[in-house]
Amino acid sequence: MKILKNIYLFLAFLMLSVAFVGCEEDQTSGNSLVNNDYISIEVPFQKTVSLYPDESTSLETKVYASNVSNVDRTFNLVVDAVATTHNASYYSVPSTVTIPAGQSFGTFSVQITGTDVGNGKKLVLGLAQQDGTAINISSFTQTQVYENGSSIPTNYVNVVKTNNLEYNIEERCDFNKVNLSITFDNYPEETAWELYDADNNVVASGGLSEDGTTITGYAALGFADKSTFSTNICLQSGTYTFVIYDDYGDGMYTSASVQGTYSLKLGSTVLASGGGNFGSFQDTTFTLP
Repeated sequence: MKILKNIYLFLAFLMLSVAFVGCEEDQTSGNSLVNNDYISIEVPFQKTVSLYPDESTSLETKVYASNVSNVDRTFNLVVDAVATTHNASYYSVPSTVTIPAGQSFGTFSVQITGTDVGNGKKLVLGLAQQDGTAINISSFTQTQVYENGSSIPTNYVNVVKTNNLEYNIEERCDFNKVNLSITFDNYPEETAWELYDADNNVVASGGLSEDGTTITGYAALGFADKSTFSTNICLQSGTYTFVIYDDYGDGMYTSASVQGTYSLKLGSTVLASGGGNFGSFQDTTFTLP
């Protein structure tokens, strides 16, 4: 009987041990990121902004939180200087955004001016790193905390960063948006161009002095040998003449293996194109519907 009693005691101890381990596992099975104060800029994370030349607009954007707080919460906004290509003179971004007490979202406004947009510019901004966790987090740090005597730590998020918001800024065109692309030879300083309407007025140009009498080229504008310049031009229906110039008089020709090219297109339709040795200039007349 004594042996049997000892067996019962052993089995009881074993069952208590299993129950204790099971409870501890239940307490720590949710070993995930806690302090769930999610914040995020509204989706979609990419927005297209179409503006007439020098037109300005104000764009309102929301920042959401997963929890409502009884105090105001302020978060820092940061412009990504590397990814942003729009000139800082032509946009304004507030330094912070506040989610008011008792609300789940806050708003901020960005001002953008459509100056010097060319064939498109970007403004990229996001929320700075801050306490809590966030929807669609892209980076965070965490601290392991041992709670209630547990031997398994719980992970607490310390720092997070949400996805960035990207404004794709384009020139608005209610007529024909044509694209000019020029790939230079080894002498971008010799290249210039003009676009004339049917009345012989210059409607667009590049690589020339302000009075249009001297070729200044594209090296002075920061373009390297064999680089590519691209811009969009908005044109009404009518007849136009595109003229490309070379200051040296040998076109866009450096050698048999290094020759520049250019093309003016409306969608996939080629309006003017050429390259190589065209002498001092080459002109093409075309009509837009």
